Parts: sequence; structure tokens; C-alpha cells
Amino acid sequence: MCYEKLSEPEKAFQAYSSALPLLGIIESEIPRTFSITHSSSASFHNYRELWRWTERLMFRAISLLSRIRPLNDKDGLLWTMFTHYHTCSAYWPVTFRTGHRSTVAVLHLRALIIRFQTSSTTSSSLQSAQWLSIARSVINEYRTILGSCTTFPKAGERNVKVEDFVDLCVAVWETSGAMPDRARWVLDVRCAG
Repeated sequence: MCYEKLSEPEKAFQAYSSALPLLGIIESEIPRTFSITHSSSASFHNYRELWRWTERLMFRAISLLSRIRPLNDKDGLLWTMFTHYHTCSAYWPVTFRTGHRSTVAVLHLRALIIRFQTSSTTSSSLQSAQWLSIARSVINEYRTILGSCTTFPKAGERNVKVEDFVDLCVAVWETSGAMPDRARWVLDVRCAG
């Protein structure tokens, strides 16, 4: 974070990149610990400080990279961080860092839409199914987060986060080909939200 404050993004990228092996270790070791204990919330509490720093590292990396690099960069640190963030977030309680998680979910969905919108004509059906599966997983997680951190608006007010969420769901459906048989999950998400 110091490199970011000093306006040295390349050094910040190097620092964030050096943490990638540590993220792999966290992902492989923590699930074993979760299976030993009976309560996932108790397990989260045991490693709360580790999760705080892990989430902060990934959030800062994603925030910085999304401002400086294009979202459709196919093989970059940004996509690696999205993958790690999504994997680790499965172990966090729904109320953990909802602001950061909302931001990352929106960036992840927009990046998926941009990436596969530009390559939709050349992508195979297997690749299409894979990205759509990832997008649905991010959408479901984001819907849960929004359910815990937003309230129903009063008369004359708007819930912009929920409106943006619905727009992203429709954009994912349109990018995936706007197939009528895939429209049901978009309607289910909109009705459940």
C-alpha cells in the first residue's frame, strides 16, 4: 500500500504478485482447518486477522489493477486476483467486508462481460459455459451480500446498488447469447432480490 501512496504502481504490482504463493497456501491450508472444526463461523474467528489482511491485499490489488489495466486483459494479475478473491470469499461470513466484496463483485462481473463480449464470436461452447458458471457464482454471492447490507428504499428513494446488480445480471445473460432457456435464472435472481 505504501507503493500506491508513493504513486509507484509497478512496484505495487510486484509486491502484490509476490503474495500469490501465499494466497495459494492459505487456500489449500485453511479448508483443512475448516473441516476439523464444527462451525465455520468459529473457524473464521480463529483466523479473522489472517482473513482481514488477505482480503485487504486482494482488494487493493484488484482496485489498483482495475484502474490502470484494461478489464479485458486476458492473462494478467487482475484475473488471478479475481480467482483468488472468489475462492477465499467462500470462507467468509456474509457480513465480512461487504463494501469491498460488492466492489470486487461488480468489477469481476464487468470484466467477465467485457472479456466475453469481445470474444463471443470465437469462443467455444465449453468456454462459454465456464465463464457463465463463474458469472452465476459471482452473481449468487453478490446477491447474498446485497441481501445482508442493503435495505428496501423508502418512497421516492432508489437502491442504486440493486439496480446496478439487476443491470449486470441482464448484461451477463445478453453476453452469453440471450438464449431464451437461460432467461429463467435472470428472472429468478431479479425476483429473489
